[in-house]
Amino acid sequence: MSVVLKAKLVTLLPKLLKLGLARYGHLLEQFPEARTRSAVLVLYDDQGNRIAFWGGFEGDSLVFREVDSRNPPACTTMIEMHVDTFIAILKGNLDFRTAYIHDLIEIRSFDGLPASYHLLIWAAFFDKAVELLK
Repeated sequence: MSVVLKAKLVTLLPKLLKLGLARYGHLLEQFPEARTRSAVLVLYDDQGNRIAFWGGFEGDSLVFREVDSRNPPACTTMIEMHVDTFIAILKGNLDFRTAYIHDLIEIRSFDGLPASYHLLIWAAFFDKAVELLK
């Protein structure tokens, strides 16, 4: 993954996550258990380079940080996709659900809930991120 792309991702992703969740602030009041949720997003390129980000809550603060893609911290969900898929989704050229159905995205659940549960949540998040980017 190019240094420029990696730098842009490290800058862009935390802002997107915070923007997306800011719109769902009222849901956090109704569903406080959401604060126990976390995810690792792993992006990779054709050369085998990988970058990973952990997002979740630490106390009342939303945290999003780069983590070691070979040894990511514990999370309730892991999402893995090619960086081109990620960019196509954010540009609105590819729907998150469609990408998942075509095996362009892998979702792993570590909380006992089915991957389809996490698919619905993350599809809604990416819908909101695309809307915010327009």
